[in-house]
Amino acid sequence: MYAPVLIDSDGEIRSIGAPEMRRGAIADGCGCDSDWPDCAVREFGFVLVRERLTSVQIMLRPSLVTEPALAALFYHVAEAVPERVVLSFLLDEWHHEVIRTAHEAMLRLEDIVFAAKTWRPRTRYQAQFHPSKLLRHATYQRWAPLLAVWGLTGGRPPGSLVDVFTSFSLLDRAIVLRNPRGSDRLLFEHRGSAFSFFRPCWNLLAIGRDIEDQPDGEYAASVAEAYRTALGTREPRFEAVDAVVRTPGRDVRRSRYDRLILPWQSANGERFVTGLSMLRTSYALDSA
Repeated sequence: MYAPVLIDSDGEIRSIGAPEMRRGAIADGCGCDSDWPDCAVREFGFVLVRERLTSVQIMLRPSLVTEPALAALFYHVAEAVPERVVLSFLLDEWHHEVIRTAHEAMLRLEDIVFAAKTWRPRTRYQAQFHPSKLLRHATYQRWAPLLAVWGLTGGRPPGSLVDVFTSFSLLDRAIVLRNPRGSDRLLFEHRGSAFSFFRPCWNLLAIGRDIEDQPDGEYAASVAEAYRTALGTREPRFEAVDAVVRTPGRDVRRSRYDRLILPWQSANGERFVTGLSMLRTSYALDSA
């Protein structure tokens, strides 16, 4: 068991008993001396980290946490390599979550802090591969049976793809695209009811349209590139996506989700590519 530490607003990691930290709190007249270090989290935006065996507990107030503090926290968690992370964060009240891997914990921490502070995303669209070793990733585990079917069949669906996704209770978060022979077009065959970027009726209006023919053309073009890459390499793509989506007449939203793209080829040689997504967080941006 390691001694608890505090990460300050400059990203400095200090012992909770560091005298200069206590003196600063007392000098500011916040009355923190009696319940330090919890008060440092609530009033100063410091991050409290406790390690015990293979677990790490993190306490923070997202609206006050700075980017340097968050970066230092990420390095600290990565070095600890915990088997589970317990997050405690103060919004209107305290919330507590248990997360199984350091990678997932860092993604969740960024979501919590960014949403609370409405920090601006650096780009409108970014997709990053999940490390292949993350077999314990919660989303990966949910999709593992489908991946097993894809691997055993060599990417040849045992029936219609809609039926395949239905059998795994994944149809509402699935996209099925058909690649007509002799072209690079990707046409919607199915768009799950859980997708809420655009108007609800758009899930039906999308059928038969090109993937680029969506209300947010810039977002659609980025997504299309990822699907075509998977179709060309004939390999799965498991990645984390951070996207800003603009919909006419609706809020501009930042959405972060895990996505699995799989290429398929039917018995008659027709090619398809499918996408599954698991939404981590989505919130409106003041401006974008």
